[in-house]
Amino acid sequence: MTSSTGPIPPTHRKYNEHTSIEFIKNRYINLRKKIDKQVEFLQHAESFCDQCDSYYKKGYKDWLLLSTIHNCVMNWKAIEIGRPLYMMDDREVKELVNLLQDVVYPTNLFLGDEFEGHINAFNFTCLRTYGFELRQSTITPKIADSIERFLRDRMNHFKLDIPHDPLFGKPPGEWPKI
Repeated sequence: MTSSTGPIPPTHRKYNEHTSIEFIKNRYINLRKKIDKQVEFLQHAESFCDQCDSYYKKGYKDWLLLSTIHNCVMNWKAIEIGRPLYMMDDREVKELVNLLQDVVYPTNLFLGDEFEGHINAFNFTCLRTYGFELRQSTITPKIADSIERFLRDRMNHFKLDIPHDPLFGKPPGEWPKI
């Protein structure tokens, strides 16, 4: 078996399938409460579903797409209220999350480079979730590619999911039963 860069190296010692599945379950449970209306809206947007088809072909899972949608919505809501996320403390972020349940942004905001940037940022923050120390806070395209390759090849990040039909497939699937 080979990766895009040659032979696949061994799974990283920090990889734990049980823990990874728990993270995925918790993402589905928590995100459904927060962005269900936005997801339902995007499930009926052909252009977004077409974009997601290309992500599915790259091995991306719904939990990654949902996390990215959530991050986008949080950032846009923070801008709307005039308080960027990077300036908020934990309490303010929790209050912001409570404002997301009825928010629905137009499809065009989820298409293109900004969404891709949020995918890269999510992958970057997943490193911390897996227990890695982040030594820098900027993500260049080269760093984003390296992070994705590491997550793919060493952490099985794009292999695990809870069985269900793709949420943004044609026709759209349902949230996994957890």
